[in-house]
Amino acid sequence: MTVFRKFEHYGFVESLVVKSRPSPSAKTLCTSKKRKVMNKIFLILLVIIMVVSCDKDETLIEQFGEVCEHKTDIMSPIGFDIISISEIDFNGSVQSFQFVNEQTGYAMLNNNIGGYVEVFKTIDGGETWTDMNIGIDQHPIGMIFKDENFGIITVHDVTGCPPPNCQNKCVILKTVNGGSNWEEIEIEELKGILYHPKFDSEGNLYANLNLDNESTLMKSADNGETWDTLFSSSKLGFSLVTYSYEIFEDEIYISGRDGKILVVDTNGNLLKTIEISSSTIWDVEIIDKNNIIVVMSSEVIKSINGGDTWETIYSESARMIGFDSVDKGLMLLEKSGCPTDVYQVNDLIASTNNGGLNWTEADETTTNLRINFSNSQTMSNGNWYMMIGNKLLEIKEE
Repeated sequence: MTVFRKFEHYGFVESLVVKSRPSPSAKTLCTSKKRKVMNKIFLILLVIIMVVSCDKDETLIEQFGEVCEHKTDIMSPIGFDIISISEIDFNGSVQSFQFVNEQTGYAMLNNNIGGYVEVFKTIDGGETWTDMNIGIDQHPIGMIFKDENFGIITVHDVTGCPPPNCQNKCVILKTVNGGSNWEEIEIEELKGILYHPKFDSEGNLYANLNLDNESTLMKSADNGETWDTLFSSSKLGFSLVTYSYEIFEDEIYISGRDGKILVVDTNGNLLKTIEISSSTIWDVEIIDKNNIIVVMSSEVIKSINGGDTWETIYSESARMIGFDSVDKGLMLLEKSGCPTDVYQVNDLIASTNNGGLNWTEADETTTNLRINFSNSQTMSNGNWYMMIGNKLLEIKEE
């Protein structure tokens, strides 16, 4: 049984009416004065924080050198251009984005007040973004759009119990008109949180159901109305919210425990188990069924024989931007870190033309580039979009 709660958002234009302002009361004047005082105090505190921060940065640079210099510019490696398309102006952070065509895209954010889900939409290729104001107090987990109109957001419902251990319900949000209206749907036959919703080429919807650290791969043939267990095993499990499974053609590569990736077909039959050295996986890039790249917490490994053997192609932390062939790809690579109690790591964009055996790196690093990276999307050969913080960037071959 499925329970629906409907929320609607309507676009409208208000007429502007100019009215004379009533005389302020003594209480209003008092409140206004208090507000001005509070604003002044806030500005003074802000200046103090900035001064202390600058002094601390200068001290760290003097003590440890350039590795502690805070850099915000993002540079591309030789052979690529990087273009800043836009920035979503919002009091929150982008969790993921998706373009369904060259012009229409969606971004899922969580706001800084309550951590609730927000959705922004673009219809001009990311140049401008509109807040859809969905008005649903749920915590976002994953987002997928099937086309311009139909989309699913999985959430962590904490209604009636405190987070983080509240998993009594399984809830998704659904739109059928491009985000203008949303339905909050409780899937009563399931408990837990659905991670990484994805569609396959046949229009089937998948998600990884997590309950009490146990994972089950679920499948829906009717856009999330009903769900069936596709594959369940005590060997399944994932530790990072960036990867729990990937779909490639008719095979699904699922994160397992004890350094394993389990490969099943779209009917749930186990095809093989791939052995890797760690279960802490950031990204998995399946170029084809032979060539696979796994980005782990402190190493990047590659197989050219479907996971039978592996070689290390980078020996530090990284994130995947994408590969559009066996040889050509882009990644974010960690280069150095500032030895301080505040997280400050220097990363850069790097390209390869030989499958990761050699890397062409950008001339300069950017502070905390990887931690501010949400996801990327291939737009065409040699052309990717990626979101850094709330900034949408395009990186493409010259």
